Amino acid sequence: MGKRKIVFRCLMVTTLLLSFVYSSAAVENGAYTNPGFLVTTQWLADHVDDANIRILDRSDIYPQDDIYSKGHIKNSIRMPTSAIKGLKLEIPEMLILKDLISYLEENGVSADNHIVVVGRSKKWPSITRVFWGLEILGHKNVSILDGGMEKWNAEKRPLTTDVPGFAKTTYHVNSLNRYPYMTGEELYGYLGLFDELNVKLVDTRMPAEFMGKEPSRKPAKETLGHIPGAIPLFFMQTVTGKDYLEFKTEEEIKKVFESNDITPDKQTIFMCVSGCFGSTLYFAARLVGYDMVSLYDGSWIDWTYKNYPVESATGMTTPAAEKKKEAPGYGGETKQAAPGYGN
Repeated sequence: MGKRKIVFRCLMVTTLLLSFVYSSAAVENGAYTNPGFLVTTQWLADHVDDANIRILDRSDIYPQDDIYSKGHIKNSIRMPTSAIKGLKLEIPEMLILKDLISYLEENGVSADNHIVVVGRSKKWPSITRVFWGLEILGHKNVSILDGGMEKWNAEKRPLTTDVPGFAKTTYHVNSLNRYPYMTGEELYGYLGLFDELNVKLVDTRMPAEFMGKEPSRKPAKETLGHIPGAIPLFFMQTVTGKDYLEFKTEEEIKKVFESNDITPDKQTIFMCVSGCFGSTLYFAARLVGYDMVSLYDGSWIDWTYKNYPVESATGMTTPAAEKKKEAPGYGGETKQAAPGYGN
């Protein structure tokens, strides 16, 4: 625990330095601590031809999606879910760093490029998960298009069906950032000690899932409840809008966090069903300057597959180990076919 805090103090210094790198990408009204994490549609339109920009399009979430081919932002590269979610140790929907690096290299993305991730704002989790993965790689210049493709289209900005052909490259990981990545084993070791360790575990699933009134989607087991000691905070509370979703201002986001006792001095761990909803709150926290934050990869799927204890309205339960392989996708689904990419 102490070592993780020391790492974060170093990261705080790095964040201050990076604020100068990101200053050109500041958004319109958010007044964020890390403004470069978001870019506006106008900023992207002005920089779409910049040689150092690489635009990753996450519009196609499910294997059957075919949105990118029908029209996308000029010079943007289709990014399938398989690049950011895979099968690891028989647990589906996990981050496989070698797959992410392979995708980047195949599509001409180097560690020196400014990456802008775009997609459907009403599917924010599929976009923010990429941001989280790139932070683990220590990528120094990553932004997200605020308002997503819905805002781009609402403003009648141009689309193309041309597919860019960037030359393959080598992605050099100069400083792997381990802190944003939380494992089930680590979290299990914190159970019962959250207050003593100054840890806040935030469950961003649907309220009914947290309360144990409804099971989470498959391939999670149909275990009801939540991890003991977790607090609920649905990820949609940090975004706003109707036709397209944008992140709330820093003041508004901090009010959401602080009203739930989520403060910068705590080690905050976000989770959901697999690690997407939680990544949106992770991104929001990073946007407003929170540094001691991480995402539990695999989240409820990983937790229930490992038969760790859960808590529900009826008290403590432990999923039956003998039912472990009943959930679809356990060890048999491919990365491309695993269901439920949005959470």
